[in-house]
Amino acid sequence: MNIEGTRRDWLRLAVASLLGMAAMLSAAAAGETEQADAPPCRRITFAGKHYLACSIDARRFEIRLAWRGDRKTSFGTLGAYVQQLSPADKSRLLFAMNAGMYEPDLSPVGLLIERGKEQAAPNTGSGTGNFYWKPNGVFFAGAGRVGILDTAHFLKARPSADHATQSGPILVRQGTIGSRMLASVNSQNIRNGVGVRDESTAIFVISEDAVSFAEFAKLFRDGLSCPDALYLDGSISQLYAPSVGRTDQGGVVGPVVAAFSRPRPAPAK
Repeated sequence: MNIEGTRRDWLRLAVASLLGMAAMLSAAAAGETEQADAPPCRRITFAGKHYLACSIDARRFEIRLAWRGDRKTSFGTLGAYVQQLSPADKSRLLFAMNAGMYEPDLSPVGLLIERGKEQAAPNTGSGTGNFYWKPNGVFFAGAGRVGILDTAHFLKARPSADHATQSGPILVRQGTIGSRMLASVNSQNIRNGVGVRDESTAIFVISEDAVSFAEFAKLFRDGLSCPDALYLDGSISQLYAPSVGRTDQGGVVGPVVAAFSRPRPAPAK
């Protein structure tokens, strides 16, 4: 038995294994860096339909809800919202999108929280239209976290939220698409909504093709791995995202959701 030869072989295998592990770790690190540097908005295709999706990590980006400007009047359009931003905010803007349904005066139909202050009250009533398709729900963001809860649960739990918007219906709830949602295959429209992949990641989507509620819900659950998703609106859906060549500015909107890159810390002196 050649003990020295066996030891040399073992050492060669050990070194090769360590080198392989180092390469894998390096590749993983490079992948994470590439993912972190990737633009948040992109075009995707799912089940033959086309969409624009903006994936926002709330730990890296700031999510805001807004409805009115300094003059206390509704922005009315995404163009007006963008124009009222400060130069610093405008340079950091990643995207803006309509954030839910509105009344004839462009006020939100349901709850709206902006910078920690309730701007519009929760709506637990009944009525006609998508907002009242129960359960409806609330998307909320704050302190690097995001979530979607049905309205009753949100009002009971009152999770910490710097920004929140109420809309409906809920598209996906804890990984389940309701039977009524699955049956709604005949209503085809341009739609936008938001899904939550995990406690830090929200994905905002607008369809580029007319889609049904069922198709839209399946996109979030099966295509984007979001166990919870909320419908925001349809037909009037708008998106301002220059990075993907989409700069809707003229359509009427009520509340607006936007995401911004966070200011870089000043260099140490």
